[in-house]
Amino acid sequence: MSFQADALDIELLTRLRDDGRASVTALAEQLPLSRSAIHQRLERLREAGVLRGFSPVVDSRKLGLGIAAVVLLSAGPGTTLDWETVRAGVLALPHVEYAALMTGEADVLLLVRVADFEELRGFLLEEIRRLTGARGTLTSLVLDEVVRRPFLLPGD
Repeated sequence: MSFQADALDIELLTRLRDDGRASVTALAEQLPLSRSAIHQRLERLREAGVLRGFSPVVDSRKLGLGIAAVVLLSAGPGTTLDWETVRAGVLALPHVEYAALMTGEADVLLLVRVADFEELRGFLLEEIRRLTGARGTLTSLVLDEVVRRPFLLPGD
């Protein structure tokens, strides 16, 4: 069931995407709504599960995690991974920023961030082997992150 967002909801979410720390007062100054109306819309978006929280945007490289890699996991020919088992295993993995079950040649996509190639090697050769059902990986290094949005809105 999708939430029916109107143009003001989209504009409010756009402003929050640009500055997640914007106060209700600042949002009311930018939009044709009162503080009370902004607050009500934010509460409605939270209750509907559209607005799930606020998170800082962090530059991982400045924290020493300068290597990003996309790791594709597969179960192997003719087999499938039990997603609930994989989900539990992936949640326990270090270095995983994003994980998704997918269709196609691979079963799981991971975005991994590590400090150096030794740490990436340890992740691939030791940590991934602990996942039940994982039979193979394909790893690609990220050379440059061109687009990185916290979320997309209809029309983006």
